[in-house]
Amino acid sequence: MNRALTNTVCTVLLIASRVSAWGFHDAQELGTPLVCASPMSTAMGSVWSLPSSGPASIFLNPAELAEANGTDLLVSSGWIQWSTDVYGEYEFQHGESGTIPGPLTAALGFGLTDRFNAAVGVSNVADFSFDGVNMVLVDLGPGLYEIGAVDNLDSRGSLWEINAGIGAEVTDWLSLGVSAGVRNGSGSWTLFHNDLTGPADSTSTGDWDETAACFHCGVLMDAGIGTIGISTVSGSDMYSDRLAAGFQREFDVIDGRIGIEFDSTDPFERGDFSGRLFIAPGEMIANVRSVYSIGFVKAAEHHRTAACLATGTSVSLGDVDLDLVVSWRSRSRAGHSVPDYLVTVVDDSGTYYLVGLRWAVGR
Repeated sequence: MNRALTNTVCTVLLIASRVSAWGFHDAQELGTPLVCASPMSTAMGSVWSLPSSGPASIFLNPAELAEANGTDLLVSSGWIQWSTDVYGEYEFQHGESGTIPGPLTAALGFGLTDRFNAAVGVSNVADFSFDGVNMVLVDLGPGLYEIGAVDNLDSRGSLWEINAGIGAEVTDWLSLGVSAGVRNGSGSWTLFHNDLTGPADSTSTGDWDETAACFHCGVLMDAGIGTIGISTVSGSDMYSDRLAAGFQREFDVIDGRIGIEFDSTDPFERGDFSGRLFIAPGEMIANVRSVYSIGFVKAAEHHRTAACLATGTSVSLGDVDLDLVVSWRSRSRAGHSVPDYLVTVVDDSGTYYLVGLRWAVGR
């Protein structure tokens, strides 16, 4: 493999997917979006437009702030365990796994007037961590291949948002909200290409740095038969914009609510599409409420499909709610990263473990 081809390989490896970044193939570009600003939003299938997060709604649908009653403090964190299995022709298989930090979120909400509430907060919204290898296959003819090179990639970095927002109850059936702030982060990567068939070993490095304005806008409407939510988030160089719409309704038979939501990432260019259905029944145990959800992701690039399952429990401890959430996501996609032209299927999965505390201050 000559040096020109090696440089081409390194360049192609940087045009990975813009949806999720588990494993070698996706560790660059937009990293892994941490679509779990609060534990309860994650338990509901990672909703963006429907009420779920109290003061952390400044990262989702800030119209939810209009529903606040007094001062709220929300703090949450966790971790994500992921695995990637690459399958190729002629029974080739290679696997990677690892653990990355989950989102660290802190948000404080407070009342301004009877109809206006505000919040401030910080949350990391994307992670770029990966430290592992990738096998480069060489076709030797019908039914034959060999591993021609091994690429070692070490990628690091994270992206954060610092936001402030306001929510207003415009009428008895309409609430509006907006939040804005700074999206800031930095990262770097080192790729060592070990050519097993020749002397063309090489090391490539790169870094990125972003400071950009960001904003979230949202609407909540009481449609009589239920609540309609609409929200949008702006994009930047290292983060995709998103548009979401959902509907939820209270049902006496479960003494709780059922909701559905759909959203599109980068809707005016790529148009990745996802949806989720959640059920939040009433208390089956005193002071304990649970949420269950199922969802899907259909990305526009590389024939990806995904399934998502999540569940969460919120335990009321007086003025403090303890949230415990587990969310599992899996996807299967066609191999796409040149020069792995013999890769036929890539299976990914990730399990999110989140813990949160929400404190009703002074109540």
